[in-house]
Amino acid sequence: MMASARIAVVGRWWLIAGLMASAVACTDPGPRVAEVTPAYGPLSGGTRIRLRGAGFADAGLARDRVLVGGRVAPLVVTVNDNALDVIIPPGQRAGDAEILVVGSHGSAIATGLFHYSTPPTITAVSPDRVMVGATTTQVVVSGTGFLDEDAGPPAVFLGDVPVPGVIVDSDSRLRFFAPDGAMMTEPVLTVANQRGRVSTSRTFRYLPPAARGLWLFTDSDPTFAVFFDPVTNRQATIPRRPFAARLTTVVRDEAGDYWAVDRSRRFGRVNWQTQQLDEVRSGQAWYPTMIRSGADYLALSRLLRRFGRVDPQTADFTPIGTTQLPCCGSYGLAVDDAGVTYFTTRSLSGAITISTIDPVTGTPGTAVPTVNDGSLHVEEMRFFDGTLYAVDPVAGLITIDPVTGVTTVVTSVPGRCHAMELYSL
Repeated sequence: MMASARIAVVGRWWLIAGLMASAVACTDPGPRVAEVTPAYGPLSGGTRIRLRGAGFADAGLARDRVLVGGRVAPLVVTVNDNALDVIIPPGQRAGDAEILVVGSHGSAIATGLFHYSTPPTITAVSPDRVMVGATTTQVVVSGTGFLDEDAGPPAVFLGDVPVPGVIVDSDSRLRFFAPDGAMMTEPVLTVANQRGRVSTSRTFRYLPPAARGLWLFTDSDPTFAVFFDPVTNRQATIPRRPFAARLTTVVRDEAGDYWAVDRSRRFGRVNWQTQQLDEVRSGQAWYPTMIRSGADYLALSRLLRRFGRVDPQTADFTPIGTTQLPCCGSYGLAVDDAGVTYFTTRSLSGAITISTIDPVTGTPGTAVPTVNDGSLHVEEMRFFDGTLYAVDPVAGLITIDPVTGVTTVVTSVPGRCHAMELYSL
């Protein structure tokens, strides 16, 4: 009996001790989060924030017991009962992120104390044109996320070329001096900082060294195109990239973009960066020459030997009139400042003539024989300031007097040119 009594007494003491422990556990509020500094972090994660509150040391926290925005923090360090240092995980989206602290005595949830920063944005770039070689042109980039919330020094790239000396004026504006670039290219602009990364394409275009001139497109290495200034007789070349398109005719639209037909008979927009055709239209566009006259795209079809109109959206050809053009090549088209359209063609005997053609009826005018040494072959032609320029595979750039047919050599060109087009700002 005495042994049983002792067991009962001991049992009561264990019960009382258990109740006391439960009472203590019930009164322990667990961890609490009152403040987060800094109150933001990048979506990429990896930065340190400090949680301030209470109950951190007593909560028995493990390394993986803090979640930010639903994701486990990779590292948690208990500084003391009132502070935790946390390396934030990558975020799922910008904006408010819930902080969840889990301990052995409970958990704490805090909202509105921390957010993932919005990555930088680009809303505008000015100016939209930069002259080649003019390294004093200042480019201003407008957007957000360039300075605030510990954005840090930005890294700016044009394509894959880093831009030095970037100045951050505010969270919404930075600027730099444009480095030199390749003519007619529109480099991708990238801004990267601690808040993230943003890129935008077709920001500004590198312009040729003159406000007006002629583009001559070659069909051989090492040159893709030659810019020629008829006023000063200066040339500037664009080196050919690997796998660059070989163009047979080029036409400039109202927006200043260049469209072309290549040797595969595809019609598309010239990408000066890749030197290939984008936005290719379906169909077989066998056009050795094409011009834009007002809203009309006019061409000669080698397949049909007809003059007609091209739909730039489909590259489809609609003949104008019923006249079939003479055989057998050396086709060129040009329209003068008065709206008169001219074309050239070569007969079976090899004689090259130049004639007018009515853009409404397709009726040719009187053919004028060209005066040359017999080796002339016209690939394309354009009027510039009243003078008719043409490209010849041997002589290079020449002029043709449409009244007398007299031809004059202007300058040689590196490579055989198959296409040419006007350029102006």
